[in-house]
Amino acid sequence: MNAQEVDAMVRDIIIHFGLPFTVLSIIESPVGWTIQLRSGVGGLMRFSVPDGRPSAMRVAIQNQLEALP
Repeated sequence: MNAQEVDAMVRDIIIHFGLPFTVLSIIESPVGWTIQLRSGVGGLMRFSVPDGRPSAMRVAIQNQLEALP
């Protein structure tokens, strides 16, 4: 996957679940992808997900987003 595909996946999850986040950046890293978001109240959040199959990445991203405050 490339950064545009990961970005689209994150945005799709945010829209699908109605989560209060805005994507700021998607950066490839040695361990996978680092995703930086802004919350609805203005806070910044960052988390990483391992690179892999799209379905596994989607689950990992969804789990991370649902765990954020």
